[in-house]
Amino acid sequence: MDERQAYRTRYEGWVRDFARPLLGFAYQLTRDHSLAEDLVQDTFSEAWRSIASQREPEHARAWLFQIMRFRFAHFQKQRQRQSNTVSLNGAIDVESSRPDPNQQFDDRDAVESALMQLSDDLRQTFLMVFEQQMTCRATAEALGIPIGTVLSRLDRARKVLRKEKVFSQRADSRADLRADMYSGKSRAKP
Repeated sequence: MDERQAYRTRYEGWVRDFARPLLGFAYQLTRDHSLAEDLVQDTFSEAWRSIASQREPEHARAWLFQIMRFRFAHFQKQRQRQSNTVSLNGAIDVESSRPDPNQQFDDRDAVESALMQLSDDLRQTFLMVFEQQMTCRATAEALGIPIGTVLSRLDRARKVLRKEKVFSQRADSRADLRADMYSGKSRAKP
């Protein structure tokens, strides 16, 4: 098998194995299906362009999430630049797009609202561990940060979500179990 065919086989495996988790993560970041699909497409496009630089197949998932994170940051910067050039007549009323605090939310809306209150760094880290079920170590690799920073971000995110009453003690104990996964520690289940 020549090198080009090997790359193609590897790439097709990534699309098959990681398209769905990447789309879920992209939707959590953007809250828009069309934008999420575009973000996944950009991620895979960049992955194909950079496939020769990906030397560790066992870290492909973390690598793809890292590409997505960079593409999302680029998208946000681009969107911010565009919004700065829009005339006042075409500007979006940010206050009217925020949810009314007196409005009754179902549980899902409350969780989504609380997640959107997190900073991008906290939300990305939280979603990678809890939504995408990545280990703290894999999340650290994908984000290019130390594992201690991942654990710190998770703790801060949990505090915000607990304050919003969308993160239960049961979820908190599962979070502690997931945090221990990176070190191989084990705890007895309650």
